[in-house]
Amino acid sequence: MASARVLHTLFEQQRHQTPDAIALRSDTETLTYRQLDQRANAMASDLLQRGVKPKDVVGIYLNKSPNLIVSLLGVLKTGACYLPLDPYYPHERLDYMVNHADARLVITDNAHALTLAPSHREIVDINQIDLSVQATHTLPSVSEEQLCYVMYTSGSTGTPKGVMVSHRTVVNYLAWMQSAFVLQHDDVVLNQSTFSFDVSVWEIFWPLIAGASCAVITEDAKYDPQLLAEFMHRHQVTVAQFVPTALRVIVDAEVLSRCTSLCHIFSGGEALDQTLVNDLSLQYPGKIHNLYGPTEATIFACHWLCQPGAEEKIAPIGKPIPHAIAYVLDEAQQPVDVGESGELYLAGDILAKGYLHAEKLTQERFVDDPFSRQTGQKMYKTGDWVKQRVDGVLEFIGRIDSQVKLRGHRIELAEIETHIQALPQINHAAVILEKRSENAAPSLSAFYVLRHQKHIDIQEIKAHLAKTLPFFMVPSHFVALEKMPTHPNGKIDKSKLCSCINN
Repeated sequence: MASARVLHTLFEQQRHQTPDAIALRSDTETLTYRQLDQRANAMASDLLQRGVKPKDVVGIYLNKSPNLIVSLLGVLKTGACYLPLDPYYPHERLDYMVNHADARLVITDNAHALTLAPSHREIVDINQIDLSVQATHTLPSVSEEQLCYVMYTSGSTGTPKGVMVSHRTVVNYLAWMQSAFVLQHDDVVLNQSTFSFDVSVWEIFWPLIAGASCAVITEDAKYDPQLLAEFMHRHQVTVAQFVPTALRVIVDAEVLSRCTSLCHIFSGGEALDQTLVNDLSLQYPGKIHNLYGPTEATIFACHWLCQPGAEEKIAPIGKPIPHAIAYVLDEAQQPVDVGESGELYLAGDILAKGYLHAEKLTQERFVDDPFSRQTGQKMYKTGDWVKQRVDGVLEFIGRIDSQVKLRGHRIELAEIETHIQALPQINHAAVILEKRSENAAPSLSAFYVLRHQKHIDIQEIKAHLAKTLPFFMVPSHFVALEKMPTHPNGKIDKSKLCSCINN
């Protein structure tokens, strides 16, 4: 008997309660809970027949669609975990992930099968599976400690690292979301995040275990604010999530006024500028939430309900959610005083099981928790600088690895970015330390995107920064961009900023 603390079991329980309710919506297809479960069972049966076993890793290489979600559920029902393979990733990276994870097979379609690099893995074309048949295999028992997914994130060495996340911590997170925000059966949650970004886990599975609907938008439409707004209006979306960079584009397009059904907007993955919160509130009357957490802490670990008009330049990341514990520690891993800054460590029943096939790295980042009364407990070293207020609210300062040294001074790049973005003419800013030529000394370069129909002189930016920052923190170079280069998950890709200068 599968545990009730397993993701697909919770979906199955909901399927028995509301079999004819709409589970998935898209512009091409609508599936009820009964239909989705039947297709997922057929998928699971096919995978079991191909030799997939509990605890295997199964790669999924598909664009966002109802078939993608059928595949996710089908894999979980076999007792295996899924490995997201984003079609927008370079082939070399995909091949590394498939081989490093030792994926049993890869589910794809005929549009993508030929683009996979040779990996000596079985390639399964989902279009060749008859998803209309009744399942012929008995589904295995699955425990909450088994892996739900392995998700690869960027590694500081340049090699991606696979984060192993169990059913238990995913269910803990979704249980908090449902208790905090209570999806009703008529709610519709937008699935716009790429499934290689862990936010997609709650976009897909939160509605499916709560009896609500998941609305799946195509990759093309999600990047066009007009098409995105039309989709949300057409499907009466009530809950949506965007990284701040994407949210700024949507706000600037002034399309949210037509999304009258929208009640909750969640944002995470980057620092949330308070100016963006204020601008968003002028178009959208619902609630705005800031979520914080690394993949290693199972999606998000902290929550803050944003207040339009608040004095902070950056929205706080809030307080830990249930099952999560936050420590603000100094370099000796001792608590800092309230109001002092330190590194954020996360603990509790939210942590991933570590990194796949990377014991040493796991030991470096998941360290013993000296504050726990239970032996063997771990805490995760986030690499983020935060400050804890008297009321317990955490304020994000920046990444430790975004600190640089310039002429002997330690500089927090995020602090400079915050001050540039405080100018009313500027939407986004990103700052890097670079050498413009082989023999040149390192210098700070700032990249910025203007608000619609706005203009600013570089001397005005420098004068503004000189009022609040020491001279060595004022960038030497300023580059205006039409838009920031981004990763597939929507976050700013700072590695591409240098090429913006050359172009």
